[in-house]
Amino acid sequence: MSTRPDANREDTEMPSNVLVLAPSVGGQESEVCSELLHGTAGRDHGLLVTCMETPAERLAAWTGHEHAEPNEATVVDVETAARSTAAASGETLTPTNAVVEVVPAEADLVDLGETIDRHLARLSADGETAVCVHSVSDLLQRADERSVFKFLEVLTSSVDRADAVAHYHMNPDVHDAETIRTFEVLFDSVVDLRTASVSGE
Repeated sequence: MSTRPDANREDTEMPSNVLVLAPSVGGQESEVCSELLHGTAGRDHGLLVTCMETPAERLAAWTGHEHAEPNEATVVDVETAARSTAAASGETLTPTNAVVEVVPAEADLVDLGETIDRHLARLSADGETAVCVHSVSDLLQRADERSVFKFLEVLTSSVDRADAVAHYHMNPDVHDAETIRTFEVLFDSVVDLRTASVSGE
């Protein structure tokens, strides 16, 4: 796949914020997630935000990469009723250098944003950081569209300021075209796995 970089960034740099439109059916999502997390030269730290999947499942995208030798991987686990307490606890994690922080189910997007910002600042101060948010669709089950839009607007700005790179998963099968277009404007690039194409703003 190819990308058209933002005009304000060097050609060799990845876009700061990428939206990944990954449909329910298809096997490319994990591969693309790993590629975006590690980039061409690898990243020192990974910050993974997960809602429906367990921390172990999200960490597989980071640690399963052939060039993965992370200094630290941090998972912000948004607790949901759809997962058991045991699964959400992260007790089955195998990497010893993985940090897991559980955000309670009753926490709002402001609390979640503050947790992500805290870890982003800590990791970025010590090296290059890649962020994965899985997923925008899950966030839209927790809050209304306007609140999620504002949350992502603030988060994408924080990623820019931290000189990090981030990608955000969204399932286009569960949203109408208007909702997808609403969120696309927040990102530097869009990877649409329905067509395996990348577009820039």
